[in-house]
Amino acid sequence: MNYLSDKHKQLSESQQSGLMLWFGRLPMDKKAVAIGLSLTVGIGSAAMAWKGESSDRIYFCVRTPQKKLVCQDQNNRPFRMTPFYWSQWQLEGMPRQIVRNPAMGVNGLVKATNPYKPFWAFGGFLGFALAGWMLRHCQYEEKQKAIFEDIAQKRDAAKAEMAARSELLESYRDVAIAEVQLQADLDLIANDRTVDIQKAEIYAHTEIEVTQMEATDAIFEAQTAGMTEQQKADYIKQLREMKTPYLQGSQTLAGTIDPNDKVTGADSQAIAPGDKYRWINNTIGYPTLIFGGMGAGKSWTTREIIWKKVQAGWNIVALDPHGTQVEWRGVRLITGYKEIADFMQWYMDEMRQRYDDYRRSGLTEEQWTERLRNSGKMLSVICEEFTTWTDNIVEPMPNNCEEDKWKPDPDFIGKWFRCAMTESRKQLMIPLFVAHDRTMEILAKAKGLSKLRDAALLEVELIATIDPITTEAKASGRGRIKLPGHGQWIDIELPKLDHKRIDFRLDKPLTSNEPPTIDKATLERIYELEFNLGNKAGDTQPEPKQLSTMAQKLYEYLTRTERISADVREFKGNFKVNGERFTVEQIKGWMYEIVGAEKAYWIGEGVIKLNQI
Repeated sequence: MNYLSDKHKQLSESQQSGLMLWFGRLPMDKKAVAIGLSLTVGIGSAAMAWKGESSDRIYFCVRTPQKKLVCQDQNNRPFRMTPFYWSQWQLEGMPRQIVRNPAMGVNGLVKATNPYKPFWAFGGFLGFALAGWMLRHCQYEEKQKAIFEDIAQKRDAAKAEMAARSELLESYRDVAIAEVQLQADLDLIANDRTVDIQKAEIYAHTEIEVTQMEATDAIFEAQTAGMTEQQKADYIKQLREMKTPYLQGSQTLAGTIDPNDKVTGADSQAIAPGDKYRWINNTIGYPTLIFGGMGAGKSWTTREIIWKKVQAGWNIVALDPHGTQVEWRGVRLITGYKEIADFMQWYMDEMRQRYDDYRRSGLTEEQWTERLRNSGKMLSVICEEFTTWTDNIVEPMPNNCEEDKWKPDPDFIGKWFRCAMTESRKQLMIPLFVAHDRTMEILAKAKGLSKLRDAALLEVELIATIDPITTEAKASGRGRIKLPGHGQWIDIELPKLDHKRIDFRLDKPLTSNEPPTIDKATLERIYELEFNLGNKAGDTQPEPKQLSTMAQKLYEYLTRTERISADVREFKGNFKVNGERFTVEQIKGWMYEIVGAEKAYWIGEGVIKLNQI
C-alpha cells in the first residue's frame, strides 16, 4: 500500500493486527486457502453447535385424581426441565402429584448429548468472522488494484490513440508534401507558359510599334512632301509645341498637380505655380467626379470648374433635371429626365461615330485630338444630381421600334456611365459627375466597378462643416483630390466665392452685383411659389390654397402614416391610389401644393416637413 506520509503508515499499521499483516503478505492462492479453511472451521463448528442438547433434562408427569399420569401439555410437548430448576422446585415445595416420567431415561433423567455446544457455536462465529475479515481485506486490495488497472488501461488506450494519430499525421504529411510538389510543378509550368506568352506579346508589340513607326514616317513624308528642310524643321517644332489636355509620357504623378506640366486644350489663362487653386486645371481634361454631403459646396465649385472649361474653349452641355436657363446662361442646358435620356443616347452614338472616324482617318492619337480641337468638337457634359438618375431615367425607345414590343435596358444608365468614364478622353467628350457619394451603388447602381472608377475618374471630395449656431451643414472650403489610377488623396483648398456663378458667357459674365434679367412671367412664377403661395399679386391677406384631389390624398397618406418629415425618394414606392403608382415629378408637384397650402415647408431637395397640428 502507498502511504501519504510516515504518520499515515504508523497509524494504519497500529490499527491493523499482526494476523492481517501476515495475511496481507501472503500470495493470492494462499490467501484463498486461508479463507477456505476459516470458512470450513466456521461451517463445521456451526454444524456441531446445531445438533444435540447442551444440558441434562428431567422429564416428569402429573398424577391426576383418577391416578392417571399426564406427561404432555395440550400441544403434545413433554413436561421437562433441567436438574437445577428441578432441585429448586423441590426446595420451594413440589406438589406430590409431580412424579418423574419412568418412560424417559433413568428415573426420568436424560443426559446431555452435546455438552460442548456453546464452544462449537463460538468456533463457528470465529471461523465466519475471520473469513469475512480476510475477504474484506482482499476486497480492499482488489479495489486499489482496480484503480491502477483502470489507469493502466487508459494509458494503453491513450498510447494506442497517439500512435494512430501519429500514423494518420504522417499520412497527411506525405499527401501535403505531394500536393505542394504538384503545385510547385504546376506553378513552374504556368510560369514558363507566362514567360512564353509575354515574349510573344513583346514580339507582337514590337512589330506593331515598328509598323506604326513606318506608317508614321510614311504619313510624315506625305505631309511634308515638297517642303524644304527648314520648313520640315519648323513643322516638327510646331508639332512638339502643340498643346493637349492629356498626360504625356514624360509626366509624373507629382507633375500632374503642377499646371506647368499640362495644358487645358486652348489658350487659357495661365495659373501661377504658387496658385493654391491650380488643382482645378486637372478637372478640365479628365472625367471627373465631384461628391460631398449636403451643403459641402458642390454646385458652386462645379460652376467654377465649368467656367475654367469655358475659358479653355470647351463646349458645355449641362444635364440638370431641375435646372432653369436663368442659372445656366451661356451653356446648353438639357432639363427633364426624358430629354436627358435622349441626349445620353445621342452621346453614345456620337462616341461610336467618332471612334469609327478615328479608325478610318489614318491619324495618330495626337493628330486626331488636335483635329477635334481645331474643329471645335471639345465637349464637356455636366451631370448634375447624378444620384437621382437611375430612379428616373429610362432608355429612350428607338424610332423604328413598336411601343408594345419595346423593353428598355435596365442597365442603360450603367452602360452610359461606363462609356463616359472610359471612352471619353480620346474623343474629347469629357464628363463631370456631381453626386453625394462615390460608392458604385450611388453612381448608376453599377456594383462591382469600383476598380474601374478608381482607374478612370479624377475624384474631388468636398468636405462640409456644421455651423455650431444653426447646426446646419455648410462649405468648409476644404476638400481632397485623387488622380485616376492613384490611391493617394491630396488635400486641396476650394476657391473662396461670394456668389454662385450663373452666367458663363465670355463676352458678358454676370457679376455678383448684377442681377440676372428675368422675364415677367418667370418673376410672377417665382413670386407665386416663394412668397404669395398661389394668391394674386394684389392680395394683402394670403389664404391657404385648396389642395387638389391627389394632393389631398398624398397629405392624408403622410398624416396617416404619422410622418413628421417626408422624403419623396423614401415613400415613393409605398404611395399609390387605386393600385396606381406615380413618378417622382408627379409627387413633387403635389408636395408643392401641400407647401403652398401652408401645411408643410421644404427642408431639402424633395423633402418636406409637415406642420404640427
